[in-house]
Amino acid sequence: MRSLRDHRLDTLLCRSAATEVWSGARLGPDGFAVPVALKTLTDDRAGAEHQRALVNEARAAAYVQHANVVQLRELVHDQGRYWLSMDLVRGWTLRAVIAEVEASGEVMGGPIALSLVLDAAAGLQAIHDAGLLHRNVTPDNLMATTEGHAMVLDFGAASWQLAERVRFTPIADPVDPAYASPELRARAPVDVRADVYSLGALLRQLVPRRADLPVALDGIIRRALDPDPSVRFASVRGLEVALELVAIREGWLVPASYVAAFLADVMRKVPPVALAPRARPVERAPSLARPRITADGSLVLPARERTALVVPAPRVVVPPIAPPGAPRAPKSRGRMVGVGARRAEAEPAPLGAPPPRGTRAATPLGSTRIRVRR
Repeated sequence: MRSLRDHRLDTLLCRSAATEVWSGARLGPDGFAVPVALKTLTDDRAGAEHQRALVNEARAAAYVQHANVVQLRELVHDQGRYWLSMDLVRGWTLRAVIAEVEASGEVMGGPIALSLVLDAAAGLQAIHDAGLLHRNVTPDNLMATTEGHAMVLDFGAASWQLAERVRFTPIADPVDPAYASPELRARAPVDVRADVYSLGALLRQLVPRRADLPVALDGIIRRALDPDPSVRFASVRGLEVALELVAIREGWLVPASYVAAFLADVMRKVPPVALAPRARPVERAPSLARPRITADGSLVLPARERTALVVPAPRVVVPPIAPPGAPRAPKSRGRMVGVGARRAEAEPAPLGAPPPRGTRAATPLGSTRIRVRR
């Protein structure tokens, strides 16, 4: 178990061509520890130029505070190497989710896809509001959490929007042509509409063309993917509003718990990539099955959970029907007694007698005094 300044390294989570991410903990007094993710450069990218790029990434990430963006907590320097201490996000990359959905033969419905893309759009808009461009929106840099949300990761290719703050510098790693805008592939200066294009490409992959696709949604995707930046949405906020209107019209607004149940069912064979270390791992009983979602969107619980959720039907008492011609029983008036939140009880009063003065009537908002004129 390796340690660095005020931190502990536990498990290597993932490794790319330039960086590696570890799970660890931020240590405090008396055994206090907070689970974190620690990102650093690989040994072959530990030069001064790459170290400077990592510090620039930390500065960019520090400007953004949003629930759909991974939060940077600290920049650590230990033994000549920089580490980015970030929130430990539990979930899967969208690349892994897409691959698992395709392998299982299932289809990610429109409500699930729009919910994830709307979360990513909210995170990207927060990045743009901070004066930054992401420039590398791909399924590898978006994570679907176990709570049913999407989060934006990795500011390694981010740049400032304002030219007076820093000049445009081409990104070091090759861009993914499937999600990069034409101007980004040409290494030309870009603005927020490059991220709009990348988000539209991701949405097209999650919601492919089919006969039941709403016409409005297809038009939104085509506009976001237009080669001419002037035709695209001027901001991610505009794309987000258009998608929300389609979701409202089609009835596709679903809670995060619905998305989380879908992810848990699809990714049941793939553990989340960023699980916090536990001293004693808890093993799930083999007889306990997982919940699953059927093709019509119904949530099916295992037999053990279903028995715990059974609610007995209410007992309905049907009064006997009087024979034809039988005299009707006179209706008795009652005087309400009892004040406050306690349930009022009925006390029979003489037939035909007026209600007493100052009678209180129980209402949903409390008791109300009724004045009776004699």
